Amino acid sequence: MLAIVLAALAVSPSPSPTPLLKTIITVQSTPLCGAFAAHTNAAIGSAVQNDQTLGSTILTLRSNNLAGTVLDRNFEIHRLTSLADSIYKQYRAGLGEVNKLRELAKQATDPQERAEMTASADALGGALYRQHLIQRDLDGFVAFLEASDMMTDDTADGPRRPLIYDAREALPMETTALWQPSVQNAVNNPPLLAGSESLAADVEMSRAASADFQGRMSAVMQDELTAGSHIELAADHC
Repeated sequence: MLAIVLAALAVSPSPSPTPLLKTIITVQSTPLCGAFAAHTNAAIGSAVQNDQTLGSTILTLRSNNLAGTVLDRNFEIHRLTSLADSIYKQYRAGLGEVNKLRELAKQATDPQERAEMTASADALGGALYRQHLIQRDLDGFVAFLEASDMMTDDTADGPRRPLIYDAREALPMETTALWQPSVQNAVNNPPLLAGSESLAADVEMSRAASADFQGRMSAVMQDELTAGSHIELAADHC
């Protein structure tokens, strides 16, 4: 048999959010159930680690460091890069475990057990993939910031100035978010040419990204809740 512990609690964007999923404790099981517990635990671990990293990302994006000193700005960009790399690493590891779960489900002789194991893998895979999509947008924002820095001249005695001027007129600054990850928003509100925006605009875009990522976490949480329900039902057959 398997004992499974699930925590269905609200998650706030913080460095250490309360996880929706907790690991399965193997009490007594068949080889199939033991393997299910091992791969499920590993996939859950990756998803939970990414939830925590995304919480840190959301908070980091709310800071004013992008408009601070050169050192402050570089530190934040490096921090965001490190967070994105961590999310991708856990996504790849978790996806590998999910694929093993799908293969394992094919070995189940009980149709209901097979269905629940497959559904568990699908929901865990969904949560991991949503996290990955946020990470890809984070990578895109970091790439924009790095391109902006390469296109500008930061001097101690003057404002940030573009090194390369585009023939097009720079878009007027607005109070609305300038960086948007969605295709539709990108069409309606295209970002400024990298390097032509102000440091204040970078902070504004960063906060827009934070709000966007926080909003998308609810879908991740729903996938994790769904996974927890199916894992519990699959564990009942062990």
